[in-house]
Amino acid sequence: MVKKSVFVTGISGFIGSYLAERLLEEGYRVGGMLRQTNRLNYPGVQRLMGKVDLHYGSLTDYQSVAQALRDFQPEVICHLGAITPVAYSFSHPHEVTETNYVGVVNLAEAALKFLPGLHRMIFASSMETYGFQDSREPFRETLEAHPACPYAVAKHASEKYLQYLHYANQFPAVALRQTNCYGRRENDYFIVERIATQMLQKDVVNLGEKSPVRNFIFITDLLDVYVELINSTDDDKLHGQVFNVGPPNGLTIGALADKLAEKIGFKGTVNWNTIPKRPGEIFYLNSSNDKITAATGWEPKVDLDDGLDRTIAIWRENLGK
Repeated sequence: MVKKSVFVTGISGFIGSYLAERLLEEGYRVGGMLRQTNRLNYPGVQRLMGKVDLHYGSLTDYQSVAQALRDFQPEVICHLGAITPVAYSFSHPHEVTETNYVGVVNLAEAALKFLPGLHRMIFASSMETYGFQDSREPFRETLEAHPACPYAVAKHASEKYLQYLHYANQFPAVALRQTNCYGRRENDYFIVERIATQMLQKDVVNLGEKSPVRNFIFITDLLDVYVELINSTDDDKLHGQVFNVGPPNGLTIGALADKLAEKIGFKGTVNWNTIPKRPGEIFYLNSSNDKITAATGWEPKVDLDDGLDRTIAIWRENLGK
C-alpha cells in the first residue's frame, strides 16, 4: 500500500520532529514548514535534513502558507506549529494569538482552497482550553471550555473555527486536546524534563507551584494517535470532532517531583514557589481518553512510571550521569 503524503507544521519542535521521524521510518512522504532558516540548526531538523521536503514561511503569512501547500500537495496536514509556553502568552498575547489562531485560519483556508484531495487536517489543541472547572474528575469533551490564558483562548478559538469550516464546507478537521507530553531528548524547559535534569545535576532544585494537578502522555503514545488518525477512514466519527488524548493519570506536581526523586535517588532540597505564579493559575487539568479510544481503538501503552524511567534514562545519557 502506498503511504500518504503528510505535511507537518512545527517540524522543528519536539512533537513535530519526532512525528516526522516516525512517519519517514514507516514509509510516508513527509513535508514541513520552517519559519526561519536558523531553525535548520535545531537537532530535530538536523535529523530530518535530506529526508523531508522543507518549505520556508510563517503561519501568520497566508501567501507563504498557501504556496507551501500548493507545492507539496499533502493528503494529510498535522498542524503542530504554535508558540507553546503558556507563561509566555500572558506577556505576548498579540504574538501568540497571531501565530496560534490566525495561523490556523491561514492554514485551513489555504487547504480548503488548494487541496481538493485533502484526507484530514489534525490540529494540536490543548488541555489548557478547559481552564477553570469545578469537576475534579477526568475531563470529558462534553465539559464547557473556560480558557484562562491567551494561549488557551487561541487554541479554543481555533477549534471553533475548524468546526465552523467542517459544518460549512465539510472540511476534514480533527482537534486533539493534548496534555503534557514528555520523553524529550533535547529540551529541558517543560516540567518532567525540568525536574529530572535538575535532580540529576544539582543538590537544590527550584520549582514553581506544588499543588496543580496535571496528566501526562509519553511521546510514543502521542505519535501513535497521529498515525492512527492519519490512516483512519472513519470520517463520520472524526471530522469536526474534538478529542482528549488523556490518559487520566493526573497527579500533583509535588507528587510528580517525589516520584522522580525516588527513581533518580535524589536526596537534595526542593525549593517550591521559586517561579512567579501565573495569573489565574489552573489547579486541575486531567483528561479521559475514552472518546478517542471508542472512535479509533487507540489506547496509551506506556504508563507513567515506565515513561518516567525512560525519560530519566535519556537524560542520564545526555548528561553523562
